[in-house]
Amino acid sequence: MTMKRAHTAFHTKRSLTRIVATVGPVSNSTAMLTRLARAGVSVFRLNMSHGDPTTHARTIATIRAVAKSLKLEIGILADLPGPKIRLTTIERGETIRLRHGDPVRIARGTGVINPDARPITLHVDYKRFTDDVGTGDRVLIDDGAVQLRVRANRRGVVECVCEVGGNISSRKGVNLPETAVSLTAPTARDRVLADWAVRHGADFVALSFVQTAADITSLRRTLARSAKASRSRIPGIVAKIERPVALNSLDAIAAEAEAMMVARGDLAIELDFARVPVEQRRIQAACERAAIPCIVATQMLQSMMEAPLPTRAEASDVASAIFGGADAVMLSGETAAGKYPLDSVSAMRRIAEETESWLRNQPARVLRSRELVESDEPAAVLARSMAQMATESHARAIIAWTDPRSLRFISQTDVNVPIYAFGASDAELRTLALLRGVRAIRMAHPSDSRDFVRVAERILRDARLLTTRDRVVVATGFAGHGTERLWLRQVGAKAV
Repeated sequence: MTMKRAHTAFHTKRSLTRIVATVGPVSNSTAMLTRLARAGVSVFRLNMSHGDPTTHARTIATIRAVAKSLKLEIGILADLPGPKIRLTTIERGETIRLRHGDPVRIARGTGVINPDARPITLHVDYKRFTDDVGTGDRVLIDDGAVQLRVRANRRGVVECVCEVGGNISSRKGVNLPETAVSLTAPTARDRVLADWAVRHGADFVALSFVQTAADITSLRRTLARSAKASRSRIPGIVAKIERPVALNSLDAIAAEAEAMMVARGDLAIELDFARVPVEQRRIQAACERAAIPCIVATQMLQSMMEAPLPTRAEASDVASAIFGGADAVMLSGETAAGKYPLDSVSAMRRIAEETESWLRNQPARVLRSRELVESDEPAAVLARSMAQMATESHARAIIAWTDPRSLRFISQTDVNVPIYAFGASDAELRTLALLRGVRAIRMAHPSDSRDFVRVAERILRDARLLTTRDRVVVATGFAGHGTERLWLRQVGAKAV
């Protein structure tokens, strides 16, 4: 039985590299979300550190409506706050000025800070602060704008000296780059928000301040319980690497997560800034070894908060991330609170497209993932075959019926052509939103391979994504879904 013709819009632009955009006050409207999706956004990020559940629920509903109107499969990423240490409140809302060499005490307890006390005595909202820090550790306040060094820790009072002075005010963040803090992720608040994310259909959940693979395992148990109770799908977990201690466990973390994010904001605070580019590459390499997507984030087009065009250095930063193997690049304040959210997405897409165009003309490595090279499971074997066939035949695209694991492997090859993934389930198709080069398209389940090829090629021709006689690699009946079939064909030729 031949399938009815599918009607698809595709009025959007897409680079192979996925674009993640943060939703905020300047973008949280149907009109702007529609424009951003058309400009190339594959995943919208909700920052759960800000806003309230009611607002986030409305945002999710709006994104789903926009995706439906554009006939796109757009992913939603709920970014959990994680364990964040902060100063308590300063009396009268005053600001305290610290100078180089000033003695500073950090006392146990969460009382109000007296700005007139001498020596200056601070309090933090983390009860085990004085148990965790040791002599020589750094204490960074307000994203490292003020830096203290621990000189002694005695009787519940941490004595420090100010090494980098500045003003501090109430509730500023505190970072402990050399300290293995007892406060781990996910926190109790994270678990509540994770349950909310599952019940509201988030496709991915990002865990902040990951330290070990056990943090990922713990969150997955929470997600599984919530999914079982609400009869929902378990979201994929994105491990945010932003603490130096996590850099010692990259392979173990990558083995547990569905994706990793190079969260350069807090990572740059806790590391020497000169090390950040090197550690970014190490994180990307760990993702390659595990064959999972890598997202590079933070200040990629920061100047576009105020300007309509990026700096040359920012353009090079985005391109360098892609050269290094990034599957996705992320916009934060640029689309959440900046003056030019649409221009930011368009600029990022254009940089990605130019970079990908150059890469297409370079000798292909084809297989860059150790897991992809070494695995003997059917999904990996099939992906290797497809990559080799597409590369040697100079195919214009890969067409496949959806199987998330197989498509993850295929996306980790260096074929540098679009991978059109067809499937019957919106929820399953959205799990592909972070996979480089994969464009998910909804279609009723085909009756057989010939039916699938006819309808898939017709959809792609109608959308002007392929033309008659283009060479494509087609896979149907992925591992676990019946007999595998893989062949090279010309678009429009008779399907046999």
